[in-house]
Amino acid sequence: MMFAAGDYVVYGCKGIHRVTGITTLNIDGVSKDKKYYVMQPFQKPEGSVYVPVDAPNVNMRLIMTEAEAKDFIRTIADIEILDIQNNKQRDETYKACIKSCEPAELMRVIKTLYKKREEREAAGKKLTLTDLHYMEEAENILYEELGIIFKLPREAVPEFIMDTFEKESV
Repeated sequence: MMFAAGDYVVYGCKGIHRVTGITTLNIDGVSKDKKYYVMQPFQKPEGSVYVPVDAPNVNMRLIMTEAEAKDFIRTIADIEILDIQNNKQRDETYKACIKSCEPAELMRVIKTLYKKREEREAAGKKLTLTDLHYMEEAENILYEELGIIFKLPREAVPEFIMDTFEKESV
């Protein structure tokens, strides 16, 4: 899929970016025919990222439409949490979910870690720094995307999701 200037995309685990154009690079050792997307990170609009247009391993997708986002929010209750006891396997699964860019996979990590946080708090403990990192990474990507779609600040998205749940269940 080709992206166009002005498109907002989810770029792997790097978050939301806005495509500003397509260019070639004038750098020694780089083919002058190879095309790159020029993208601005949403959180750092002064920066630029160059991604090969034809890169086979780059995980990038357009952000959801408003209708897709509303449909996604309706499915959140049905997204099952991860139940993995092995720490190494759990870390790999969290990474894969986040790298996938898929909203359901990001929410799976968020829901899993919210439940884990509740369990740990009940035992008088906090989330580990690693778990906290994964939760923040998944939340930042998903909530930033939903914030753009619904024109909300990122920090207002969790409440928006809860309010949408309550309206849907009435």
